[in-house]
Amino acid sequence: MGYINPLLRLPAAQQLLRLPPEQRRAIAAVLRELREASNAEAELSWRRRKGPMAAYWRAVSTYARHFAHALTQHCECPHESSSVADSPSATDTGTAANQQARDFAFPSHTRDTRTMDMFEKTK
Repeated sequence: MGYINPLLRLPAAQQLLRLPPEQRRAIAAVLRELREASNAEAELSWRRRKGPMAAYWRAVSTYARHFAHALTQHCECPHESSSVADSPSATDTGTAANQQARDFAFPSHTRDTRTMDMFEKTK
C-alpha cells in the first residue's frame, strides 16, 4: 500500500504498534484470515443481492487488511526499540508527545502535511 494508513492515527492502533513483533505478527495473521473470510461473505452477500451486507463485509475486509499491513509493516521498523510509551514525553499530553507519535507512525518521507495540519485544526 503506497499511502499513509489513516488507522494509524487512532490511539488503539498506536497501542497495537507498541506490542512485541511476534505478537504483532500473530495478530496480523488472524486479521488476514478475517480478511479472507469477510471477502467470501461479501461475495456471497452480493450474489444473494444483499447489497448492504456485501458492503459491510467488504468494509470488514478492508479494515482487517489495513490493520494487518500496519502491524507487519512496523515489525521491522528501526524505531521499534524505542516505543512512544518508553519516552519521557509520552506521559504529558502536550504537542511534543503527539509529534513523536506521528513521527513514529508516519515517517517524514511519506507524511502528507496537509492532512496532518487539517487533523490538528479539528482538535
